[in-house]
Amino acid sequence: MNKKYKTIIIISLLLSIGLFSAHGIGISLSYFIPRNGYFSNPVSPLSFRDIGVNFGRYIGVAGNLSFYNIGGMGIKDANNNVIETGGPVVGPTNSILGSLLLKLILPIGNFELTARGGIFGFYNIDPRLMAGTLDRYIAGREGRNSVTSDFGYDGTLGWGWVFGGTFTYYIQGKIGISAGALYYLGGADMNFSGTYNADADAGLAIPAYLRNVKLDYSGLELIVGVSYKL
Repeated sequence: MNKKYKTIIIISLLLSIGLFSAHGIGISLSYFIPRNGYFSNPVSPLSFRDIGVNFGRYIGVAGNLSFYNIGGMGIKDANNNVIETGGPVVGPTNSILGSLLLKLILPIGNFELTARGGIFGFYNIDPRLMAGTLDRYIAGREGRNSVTSDFGYDGTLGWGWVFGGTFTYYIQGKIGISAGALYYLGGADMNFSGTYNADADAGLAIPAYLRNVKLDYSGLELIVGVSYKL
């Protein structure tokens, strides 16, 4: 079992344990803005956040779980450099996104400032390739007039790092209103398969510059929600 599968399993288990031992839980309205992608909206029942425990007033561990409808995402090379394709390459897709975060908490009266950082895992459900974007990109790289590709890929499951912070104002002691942002840096190996046609040439192999590309699951998540201290 490779590292990304282990990450997904660990996050899922910890989120499950957290549901039964949580000191707090929250629900938020969250939006994800992928790097080189399309603005993405949440799918009901929105996002579950801060499922976890605090160790005193200043340190805690929490899990988050969100379900997104992502319109489009970009790609990057084996060295994690963004590939400028002129538009998103993957999408639309529904995406399950889970994370496990360390929290550093600074309480100031009824306010809490919280810095967060950790790992995340994702699973994209039945993602599609935006063939038009790939065709135009290959045509430009190869100096062709027209390109028609027939590619498939398996980059549906991946992981990465996430960091950011939230600001919470507590009313009536336990109920809090939160706002914040998280930035995700992750991806998944795409493992392209198939062939493409270019001008009068048919059945051409996948170009070398696309053989080791990754799905670029990176971007900014904006969060507005309500939390409750159990």
